[in-house]
Amino acid sequence: MGVLLLLRHGQGSMGTADYDQLSELGYRQARLAGLRLARTELTIGQVWCGSLARQQETARAVLAELGRPASDLRTDARLDEYDHLGVMAASMAGDPFASATTPASRRALQTTLDEALHRWIHGGDGYPEPHGAFTARIEAAIANLAALPGVTLAVTSAGVIAVACAQLTGLPAGRWPSLARVMVNTSITKLITGSTGTHLLTFNDHAHLEDDRSLVTYR
Repeated sequence: MGVLLLLRHGQGSMGTADYDQLSELGYRQARLAGLRLARTELTIGQVWCGSLARQQETARAVLAELGRPASDLRTDARLDEYDHLGVMAASMAGDPFASATTPASRRALQTTLDEALHRWIHGGDGYPEPHGAFTARIEAAIANLAALPGVTLAVTSAGVIAVACAQLTGLPAGRWPSLARVMVNTSITKLITGSTGTHLLTFNDHAHLEDDRSLVTYR
C-alpha cells in the first residue's frame, strides 16, 4: 500500500508586494508540521513540491525538521496553485492580495475571489490556464505520486489538494473551492493507494497547530 501525504504550504505574505513568500508565522507553521511528521511512525521516502516559493520554503523547513538535506526535494510544477491573478484579472486590477491588509479588505477579497472562481470554473474565456487544464494536471500529478511505493510527501496548495479530494470523492468539478476555503495552512491530507485504487483517508488535519489558536490561518 502506498501513502501520499499532501501538505498545504505555510501562511503566505498577505498584504505585501509578494504574497508568494512565507510569513514569519508561515515558517513557524512549517517547522511544526515537520516536527509532527518527524514524530510519526511513517518513514517518508520521497518529498515533492511545486515550483512556487511558498511551497518550496515550506518543504525545505519540513525537510530540516526531518533531518534531511534540501537536496532531497523534488519539484513538479503540476503541484502549483492556480494563477489567482489571472483568474481575478477580469474582476480587479493589480494584485488584490497585496492590498488585503485589514480584516474587512480580506473579507471583500474572499467574496471577489469566489465570484472570479465561479466564472473561471463555468467556462469563462481568456484565462492563462483554463479550469479544465488545471484540474487535468492535478489529476495526473496525484495519480503519479500516489502510485509511488511507501510514503510520499507532496507540499502544495489548497486549490490543488481540494481538486484532488473532490475528484477522489466524486464531488462535482465546481465544488472544490468550498474545500479549499476551509483548508488550514500546513494541514495534512492523507491518501492511500491499494488494490482498489486511491482513496481519501483524512482531510485538513492540523492537530500540530491546535495548541495555539493564533497558528490556525487560511491564507
